[in-house]
Amino acid sequence: MRNSFRVIVLLCAAAFSSLFAVWSSAEEPQENRSGPRNVAILIFDGVEVLDFAGPTDVFTHARDANGKPAFKLYAVAKSMDPITSQGFVKITPNYTIANCPKPDILVIPGGGTGGVTRDEATMKWIKDSGAKSECVISVCTGAFIMQAAGFLDGLKATTHWSAIEQLRKTSPTTTVLENVRYVDNGRIVTSAGVSAGIDMTLHVVAKLLGLDAAEKAALGMEYEWKPREEYPKQ
Repeated sequence: MRNSFRVIVLLCAAAFSSLFAVWSSAEEPQENRSGPRNVAILIFDGVEVLDFAGPTDVFTHARDANGKPAFKLYAVAKSMDPITSQGFVKITPNYTIANCPKPDILVIPGGGTGGVTRDEATMKWIKDSGAKSECVISVCTGAFIMQAAGFLDGLKATTHWSAIEQLRKTSPTTTVLENVRYVDNGRIVTSAGVSAGIDMTLHVVAKLLGLDAAEKAALGMEYEWKPREEYPKQ
């Protein structure tokens, strides 16, 4: 009888240990896990196609040191309804702001951004997710969403050439630079218009994975990229 009781206790302890391990794994920070980084691509009605397609292509081509995909990408919108890009392209998001996985990298494209900045729920998600992300990047007029979220306060930034003066007016604490492809503040990175988002994303990949990974991604895209920085070897 005593031995049977001991066996039951041991089995219960083992079961509890297994359950605790599952709970611990669920709460483990992303940076302590192996595997690709989560990249959330915000999409919305009026988003510029290349603003999100450019960074998407770069992250898709990027590989880690073992040749495996380094990033897991998903499109996020306020609802699961298809959004319309540039008046004719329909895109269905993978997740909504209510159920998407926690992003390690948040991508904010440009285009018709007014609907986003006026939407309280979406802006709250951007602020909360961006505050916890390893990196937040914007393309083109996505900088206005960054500014509305408070991410550009006291920093340097850029946007599409035609919106430089407007960003200076709406974000007086930001040093807005022109005639640059992108501006890196560390965790917050902004790019100029449209195709400049490709250069910026290759720069981010080089920072995270090393120059070789970024150059291979550019080669896979057959994109002529001229790195302007010295990047750490991975």
